[in-house]
Amino acid sequence: MIGPTGLDPLAQEIVRHTLDDRPVLAAALLDVVGEHGDSADMYGVCCVAAEVARGAMQALYPDAGMTVREYWALPDHTSSVLDEHRLFARRFLVAQLNRDAPMSLALYSATEGRGYQDRQESVCALLACARDLVRHAEAGPAISEPGGIPT
Repeated sequence: MIGPTGLDPLAQEIVRHTLDDRPVLAAALLDVVGEHGDSADMYGVCCVAAEVARGAMQALYPDAGMTVREYWALPDHTSSVLDEHRLFARRFLVAQLNRDAPMSLALYSATEGRGYQDRQESVCALLACARDLVRHAEAGPAISEPGGIPT
């Protein structure tokens, strides 16, 4: 276990390398977490990536999620057009956007049953989703209706 004190700067660096288009460095650090950390550490990396994506979504849709009855959702066709890793990324992000920790933990736990490499690919897909959302947000608020996540 790496623990929160060591994990936070490591997770921040993984996300920073992802945002700066240095996937090899991000993947190398992700492997450090995978090899020396435990499940909670990798889940922590996912949560850090999701928080970065949350900031991007709030920039894209500044008025979304402002009432108790509002929530984020994926378009109905999403599961038929995305591979399992990108689908995990979108579902995990939506759970985090909705502050549904039990769902995000369940989604993450499901990746563990698929093996180390498969889990790493899912985490990389989440990092890529966060990167893409940050790029969209840098262009300014979205014009379309809130509720979905850009693919």
